[in-house]
Amino acid sequence: PYADVMATLCASLPAFASPHRKSIKMDPDVLEQPLNPESLKQILAFFSKNGLTEAEETLKREASAVLRLSKEPLDTNEVNNDAILREFGSLLSHVDASFDNFRAEFASLLFPIFAHLYIQLIFEGHSSLARAFGEKYARSVPSMYEEPTYSLLRISTHGQAVGHPLVHALTKNNFVLRMSKATIKQLEPFLARNATIKEIIHDHIVIEPVDGTRTKAAVEASLGGIIGQISRQDRKHKMFYGTVKEDLSSQLGVEKKRPKGKDRSDGKKKDANGPAPDRIPLPALIDRRSMVKESTKKVRISAESPPSVCLYTALNASGGLTAADFSDDSSCLAVGYGNSIVQVHCLNEEKLCPLKKIEQLEALDIDADDIFEQVYDESQAATQLTFQGHTKSVCSVNFSPDKRLLLSSSSDATVRLWNIATRSNVVVYRQILPVWQAQFCSRSYYFATGSADGTATLWATDRLQPLRIFADALSDVSCIDFHPNCNYIIGGSDDRYVRVWDVLSGVSLRSLPCFRGCRGVFGHLGYGNAKGGVPARGDTNPVYECTGLFT
Repeated sequence: PYADVMATLCASLPAFASPHRKSIKMDPDVLEQPLNPESLKQILAFFSKNGLTEAEETLKREASAVLRLSKEPLDTNEVNNDAILREFGSLLSHVDASFDNFRAEFASLLFPIFAHLYIQLIFEGHSSLARAFGEKYARSVPSMYEEPTYSLLRISTHGQAVGHPLVHALTKNNFVLRMSKATIKQLEPFLARNATIKEIIHDHIVIEPVDGTRTKAAVEASLGGIIGQISRQDRKHKMFYGTVKEDLSSQLGVEKKRPKGKDRSDGKKKDANGPAPDRIPLPALIDRRSMVKESTKKVRISAESPPSVCLYTALNASGGLTAADFSDDSSCLAVGYGNSIVQVHCLNEEKLCPLKKIEQLEALDIDADDIFEQVYDESQAATQLTFQGHTKSVCSVNFSPDKRLLLSSSSDATVRLWNIATRSNVVVYRQILPVWQAQFCSRSYYFATGSADGTATLWATDRLQPLRIFADALSDVSCIDFHPNCNYIIGGSDDRYVRVWDVLSGVSLRSLPCFRGCRGVFGHLGYGNAKGGVPARGDTNPVYECTGLFT
């Protein structure tokens, strides 16, 4: 009979008594019925429906001892699957019924719990139940997670889930959330009544307590990433935001008056936030005299002297225009097409002249005053150059600062280095999957790439093998750029994070989740501060500037 088992349960039932819960009534005749798995399943379903978790576990344990269910295990999958739908509905009700100062933080749990419940159903082979669960509750997930939510709903079999990058990211990484201590305290009674959600939080979600309740805007601003917010441990590394100060007085032929006994280097101001000049090996600066002289003649942009804007349109682009870049002096425009062709166009009256042949160069007088003009063959000057070599669509093009070299990346998993003067392909750098962007640093020697294999890579123009491979991203690295001091690389990924890597150590120094409204892919990413400093919209606001976002 049930009497032996139910006697043990009676002590646990009062612990769940509540003025808001209806009294639990059981027919006395039930205690006289024979003990069998079918009857146990009915009682387990009753306990699960009423949130009597302790009683449910006690019944399983005591019934196993009485019936020796270890030889004939009780199948409770059907009961557990029904509990999944019921518990998530209970979570939604709890969020809606909570106070305004707790609601935003409670709502941050919806996406990770929804995702792991759906993945659990798929892995257990309950595709129809997973589909019903998704159709019922997908719209309840915050809008910032709309894209990954519907990406999960396209998974219907165990095989699809195993090889899916989103499932891999969610199951292999903890989802990080920050909650106020008061919110965590309010969450504990709910978890005591919902064992499945409690288990998911224990296994897959890390909740970091913070002091004080946060506003809805503050909570939503920190969300959007596939694995939640950034852990506090992510900011333990020091970062040098400043740039390396260059002494150009010798190149300009200017000698500043100095007191006797003081060396030239004594008067230099050192930037406390700038890296040491020798922190990473950098090539010597090429003569920048003309660049500096021209910069002194520039007019400061203001209401009285606004900037001029030039617009260019590509017509009849074969295969579509897929990439474009201007040289630093705006004299040349490089474009890439869907038919794998790269072109360079002159935007002023000057033409692009190739170098003379080696025999002609050897006959030149190197002491001549116009030697730099004699090395070019003006008879073959052109306003447009065409480079062919890629086998698939061109993804990006980028000029070196001195306009002598051009990088192009392609869906054929290669990066090609073109020499403008010789009109030839100098080097081919190969990767495994399409390379979405290639970008020079301000010294021309280093360049970085972002690829579909989820890596950002650091290269040097004189080496075929990469110098650093940054593999922290959980999805494609779709855009890449350098800090003005060349010590750091910033990359935007389809996993909705912006990361900053240290060129010297290869460590990820900073990570920022994508803000609400950006659905994964960054179109272009760059440091907004032209003088270096903080790569931000302003000198004092440590927020990265993301432009051209695809939504």
